[in-house]
Amino acid sequence: MAKARILLHFLQFICTRLTYRAVLCDNTAMANPFLTTNLRLTETDYTTIGNNWSYLATYFPYYRIYYITSGSAKMFLFDETLELKPRHLYFIPAYSITGAECNDSMSHYWMHFNLDATTASYLTIYKPLHCLPASQEDETVFRLIKENFEKSDNGNDSPRTLACVSLAKYLFSKFLPSESISAEAANFLPVLEYIDGHLTEKITNAQLSDIMCLNETYFSNVFSKQFGVSPKQYVLQKRIGAAANMLIETDKTVKEIAFRFGYENEMYFNRMFRKLAGTPPGEYRRRFRSK
Repeated sequence: MAKARILLHFLQFICTRLTYRAVLCDNTAMANPFLTTNLRLTETDYTTIGNNWSYLATYFPYYRIYYITSGSAKMFLFDETLELKPRHLYFIPAYSITGAECNDSMSHYWMHFNLDATTASYLTIYKPLHCLPASQEDETVFRLIKENFEKSDNGNDSPRTLACVSLAKYLFSKFLPSESISAEAANFLPVLEYIDGHLTEKITNAQLSDIMCLNETYFSNVFSKQFGVSPKQYVLQKRIGAAANMLIETDKTVKEIAFRFGYENEMYFNRMFRKLAGTPPGEYRRRFRSK
């Protein structure tokens, strides 16, 4: 009987310690949500571009990081113009490009990648840096990413794939702000995650305001103040972005994609897509497939 009590106390102690460690892990993840970031590298290379670059640098479904070695160019985002110049690193969020300009030439390392939905939601709130001076080792890091990616056999070579992802995360981490997320901004995370998880369904302001237990009108006002666009416009941007990604990565017809994201009228979907992406969905697919 005494041994049973000792065993019971020991098991209770172990459970308490495990629970405590789990709480610590949860708190650490909340304090630094990027510790669990899932980054998938899709392309990387070293390229010299010319004045035809404006045709290539368009509404793009992947995140990008550039390291400029020579020359210069401009990239136009929705809310900012980036002056691309040597010995600087640049982070360009997905779906943020409205145009580009290169009057002569520019040589640069670049990588394209996807991020998990949770990290993407946090980036909406954290507002990462878009430009910073490069350190001495950054060109070497990019070269190693390129070399390992080319030899990774489409992810089948585990050591090289791990090296690519780890080095890519290192560069990505440079753009993250050091300050903690505000409690007010953090309140929107469940809303952003709900939107990301229900893009193929109808999403209303009433549904979103219920998540935060707010009046619908008040919710719409505070959301617009936080993100610079209305909830309806934010959902539209995310939905068209997901459709753009599907146009590139699948062979589904434009009509099928439109229907998947809730557009029963294909012409209306085409109009909304062109409004954000600058080109009709069919042409958008042909442009990326021809690269």
